[in-house]
Amino acid sequence: MSDVGVYFHLPFCERVCPYCDFAVVAGHPGAREARTLAALEAELGARAADFPALPLASIYFGGGTPSLFQARSIARLLEAASRAFAGAPREVTLELNPGSSERARLPAFFEAGVTRLSVGVQSFDDQVLQRLGRAHRARACHATLEAARQAGFERLSVDLIFGVPGQSTALALDDVAAALDHGIEHISAYALSAPAGTALAAAVKKGLVRMPEQDLLADMMLAIAAKLEAAGFARYELSSYAKPGHEALHNARTWQRRPVLGVGMGAHSYLPPALAPPSGARPANERDYEAWCARIERGDFQPPQPALLDRRAARAEAAFLALRTREGLCADAFAHEFGAAPRAFYASAIERAIAADTLRENERGDLTLTTRGWLLADAVFEGFV
Repeated sequence: MSDVGVYFHLPFCERVCPYCDFAVVAGHPGAREARTLAALEAELGARAADFPALPLASIYFGGGTPSLFQARSIARLLEAASRAFAGAPREVTLELNPGSSERARLPAFFEAGVTRLSVGVQSFDDQVLQRLGRAHRARACHATLEAARQAGFERLSVDLIFGVPGQSTALALDDVAAALDHGIEHISAYALSAPAGTALAAAVKKGLVRMPEQDLLADMMLAIAAKLEAAGFARYELSSYAKPGHEALHNARTWQRRPVLGVGMGAHSYLPPALAPPSGARPANERDYEAWCARIERGDFQPPQPALLDRRAARAEAAFLALRTREGLCADAFAHEFGAAPRAFYASAIERAIAADTLRENERGDLTLTTRGWLLADAVFEGFV
């Protein structure tokens, strides 16, 4: 618990994708940009006291589409973070869509202090992008990545989605190849899902869209992993691949259960047991923009969902978050925090997973997912919650 990461949620999207279940506001920020900045600064300043004496390690601008905000607004929030916490962040990430207006701001984002971009490419194939309901096309993806390099960015991450209806394994691998052609250092590859309440889920229910079979998804995941590993990437988390030294520092805080202050509509924070005894807390802000703004503007900075964790929930979280990573669940560290090794709480789940060849256990009791376990991770996690 030596430092803290700050997450700024900038919720505006010019178009809400049919598969999206994030806390977003449809439309350009426009006049709401100033109001949002003032509220973010106020919330950050007030809630920094929940993380006393912790230096700043990382900053992440997520959304929504943070790149819709002006570069001077991003700089202003970076200055606010430097006032709230001591130290300079080792990583400042901005999520970016491949749009022309955002692309034009890249040099200014770099000058503002952003050191890493997470680009929502999703695919380099126009038909796949159309099925995903994305506003951009492949040409914009290529242009944005080229412009990012020209602006000075040396750390680029690309998001790719596989398992899109009508997409083959070959097409999914073409997307990976296109990213590699740009010399990308980090790739996040996600299987398309249809969360309840999304437009995609409604289309699936009506029979308008047919999601791919699980066997095809497994083939795609294995093929993507093999191609990236052959290109010098290491799979360090379930959906995350990086060249050595290019792992996402801020994202890793979630899996490692390290302190995070999340500010903005729908933002989540994490306070470890030392800051929120006895078992830690995951406070969350409301997902309604007007409600969040109104609460902050009247000086009420406590999130409506304090989300104190009980011991059972904290154990489960420690187990399945660690199992998402390449290192897996360290038995000694788990025992130090919870009084006993994982087997004391999850013996039957561990035995079932080992028998199913989805979990591996070494002589110290450490647990990691097998190759099959990467494919069936959700089923493994269910045994720990």
